[in-house]
Amino acid sequence: MTSFDRTLYQRLIELLVEARRKADVTQLELGRRIGQRQTVISKIETEERRLDAAEFLLVSRAIGVDPYELMRRAETDCGSLP
Repeated sequence: MTSFDRTLYQRLIELLVEARRKADVTQLELGRRIGQRQTVISKIETEERRLDAAEFLLVSRAIGVDPYELMRRAETDCGSLP
């Protein structure tokens, strides 16, 4: 059992991937924009590597999306959380 509900985090990552694809940004390009390798982006998107809050802001802005809007959508999609 994890210390928190993974549903919200999973939805947040799904929305981030959707936003990247919609912006027509490849994993390779996103990695370049944030100074990381493509493999790091892949691991984030497959949840092998977790994003912290600062990284989430950096990645969102590198894609060109509002990180706060993604968070609101994820929370709404997941319903009422404890």
